[in-house]
Amino acid sequence: MSSHPVAVTVVGASGYTGAELLRHLAHHPHIELSAVYAHSKAGLALGEVFPALSHSELTLERFDAQHASERAQVAFLALPHGAAQGAANALRARGVTVIDLSADHRFNDPAQYADIYGAPHQHPERLKESVYGLPELFRDQLRSADLIACPGCYPTSVALGVSPAFKAGLTANYEVIADCKSGVSGAGRGAKELSLYAERAEAMQGYATLNHRHAPEMEATLGRIIAQRAGQGGYDQRARGEVKVHFSPHLTPMSRGILSTLYLRLKPGVEEREVREAYHSAYDDEPFVTLLPPGRHVTTLAVRGTNRCHLDLTVQGDMLVVHSAIDNLGKGAASQAIQCLNARLGLPETTGLQAIGMYP
Repeated sequence: MSSHPVAVTVVGASGYTGAELLRHLAHHPHIELSAVYAHSKAGLALGEVFPALSHSELTLERFDAQHASERAQVAFLALPHGAAQGAANALRARGVTVIDLSADHRFNDPAQYADIYGAPHQHPERLKESVYGLPELFRDQLRSADLIACPGCYPTSVALGVSPAFKAGLTANYEVIADCKSGVSGAGRGAKELSLYAERAEAMQGYATLNHRHAPEMEATLGRIIAQRAGQGGYDQRARGEVKVHFSPHLTPMSRGILSTLYLRLKPGVEEREVREAYHSAYDDEPFVTLLPPGRHVTTLAVRGTNRCHLDLTVQGDMLVVHSAIDNLGKGAASQAIQCLNARLGLPETTGLQAIGMYP
C-alpha cells in the first residue's frame, strides 16, 4: 500500500450510520476524509449537524458522482436501500471503490433482491461484482473487491453466532431460531412514531415477526457457509434451501446495540466441549470476536461503540443456545465497513478500530 493517505468520502453522512463512520474515520491513520454528502443537510457545516465534529472544516454537499470521483478513491454509501444502487453504479463507472452499507448489493440474484425489497434492481449487472462484507467469514474475497456489500446488523450478529457450529457439522439440521433485540438507532434517524422517547423509554416491542427482510439475508449467508463446507466453492440455490432462520426482532429501550439469542439443535452425542472447541477454532485468531468463558454472559454495554462481537454458549442436552452481542451502528454497520476497507487495502483489520466498549 502507498504511504499516502487514501482519499475517502461518505455519501449519506447526516444519518446515524454516517455519523458513526465519521467518528471512526477520524481516528484512522491512513485515511483522509475529502468530502461528505447529504441531500437533506447540504450546505450545512458538519459541526452544525453533529456538534461532536465541530473541529471539522468540511461542509455537507449534494452528491454528484463526478465530483466525488475527483475527490476520493473510496466511497462509503450510508444511504437507504433503493437509493444506493444508482450512486454505486455511477461511482463504479468512474473507477471509485464502493463500500455500500445499504441492502442494495447483498444478494447476487436480482430476482431475490426484487422479491425481498419489492422493486427490480436498477443495475443488476453490479450484483455479480459485489462481495459480501463480513470479514470473519469471507475475508479472502474482500482483498480484491471494488464493490463491497456490508451485511445488515441483525445478520452480522446471527452469522457470527451460528457459523462455527454449521462449519464444524455439529448441528442436526440447518434450522435456527433467532430471537433478537435491537436499539432504536437501527431504525435510522428519521422521525418515526415507534422511535419516539415516550414510545420506547419503558417498552419493548416485537415487529415483523417471521417476516423481516433480514431473514433471507441470514439464510443466504449461512447457505454460503454450508456450500463452502461441502466443497462447492461458493453459494447456490441448493445451499440456500437447506437453511431456515426463524427470525423474531424486537425494539428495546436503548439507543444502540443488538443482543441475539440463537437456538440450534445439536447432533446426538455432541458435547459442550466439542462446541467450544469449534468456536475457539473459528475465532481465537479473530481480533474482533470474543468467546466468553463458561458461566459468563454477554452484555451489549461491553461492545457499545466498538467493532467487537461477544459470544457466549450454553449446551443442555441437544440444545445449543448462543448469545451474540454487537453494536448495531458499529460491527453491525460503520466500523465493519471500515474493517472491510482495511482488508481491501491490505492493512491490519484493526487499524483505526481499537476502541473498547464505552462503560457505563
